[in-house]
Amino acid sequence: MEHQLLEAEDSYIGPAWEQALSKVTHPMSLRNRAWFKGIILAQLAGNAALPHGLGLDNASYLELKRAVNSREVENQELLWRQPFKANLRKRSEVLAEVFSLRAQERNELIDVLIEYANPKAPYALQMAIVVATACLSQAHLWRSLGLSERAELGALLKYNFPDLHAMNTNNMRWKRFFYRYLCQQGGDYVCRAPSCAECSSYSECFV
Repeated sequence: MEHQLLEAEDSYIGPAWEQALSKVTHPMSLRNRAWFKGIILAQLAGNAALPHGLGLDNASYLELKRAVNSREVENQELLWRQPFKANLRKRSEVLAEVFSLRAQERNELIDVLIEYANPKAPYALQMAIVVATACLSQAHLWRSLGLSERAELGALLKYNFPDLHAMNTNNMRWKRFFYRYLCQQGGDYVCRAPSCAECSSYSECFV
């Protein structure tokens, strides 16, 4: 089982506890573990445009870290709370405050992603919340998530939201693809389609 392949040197809790917890929660796949670990570390280092907790409520964030089970993450979390990291905590607070003003928009994005979440990918629902939260940043989505490149974002989305990924047949940039999808569903917010010609509401703006 994938869960049993976790790197021993990076395991934060012992195998006995891990085995016991796996009986009450679905184990995280190695791929999602790697992505979540990278996103958490990027946020704690100030390399992701996400608030502390990645947009999850506190209990869900703690549970996610338990599933990721990384000593490196826990050490970075301790560092993040030190006085010399105050600028990063302030940045996180500002992001959370700004993003809260667009809660409805974020919820619509979450709904879209959850609708297409892979039922065979544990923690795809949590990934939907994290991705939707990162969409609120002005930067490229892969940068906002702290990923290494756009291709990594494509792989993440294909694994967690395969049917939605397959709908992007023209390789549109992902954030723009999501917003165009919302436009086509009649979303009541400022359109972010990559061009007016691709927006389903073109006639409403120009006729």
